[in-house]
Amino acid sequence: MVINALICGLIWSVMWSVYVFLILKYYPFSMLHDYPEDIQAAAAIDKPSKEQEKAARRFGAVGGFIIFVILLIFGLMRFYSEQASFVQVHIYLFIVAMTWNVVDLLVMDWLIVCTITPKWVVIRGTEGCKGYKDYLFHFKGFLIGCVYTTIMAVLFSWIDYGILRLLIWR
Repeated sequence: MVINALICGLIWSVMWSVYVFLILKYYPFSMLHDYPEDIQAAAAIDKPSKEQEKAARRFGAVGGFIIFVILLIFGLMRFYSEQASFVQVHIYLFIVAMTWNVVDLLVMDWLIVCTITPKWVVIRGTEGCKGYKDYLFHFKGFLIGCVYTTIMAVLFSWIDYGILRLLIWR
């Protein structure tokens, strides 16, 4: 079960990574609040038009919906043919979701943003800001992510468990 959850977690992490980097590329204004303060202050991002804001919300909603449906599908596929307790479903989805949180910290934040800092992650006007090398900022974000990941895993576990119990395992 753990290996399967880690594999699904890595697949989910790739999906999240692509989603986040597409947002950074096309709608950086929508993620500025997730950057350290010095980057927020120095960012030379034009105020988005109403159409850009709508497009960002649309992309965020559709992309987020797809990613979260995939999380539900992972749980349903894993337990479709085998009855399990709520705790088993929860542990499985927690591992999938927490894998993303760890990949986000280690690969996206610490490796790509803090260590490599390629030009495509640097917002115009923020070149040289110390926030790009702020490992502690990202670790604090990871800890906050642990709380959200736990809550999300409980919620999605209940949804999956309910579907499995009421519709599939009958």
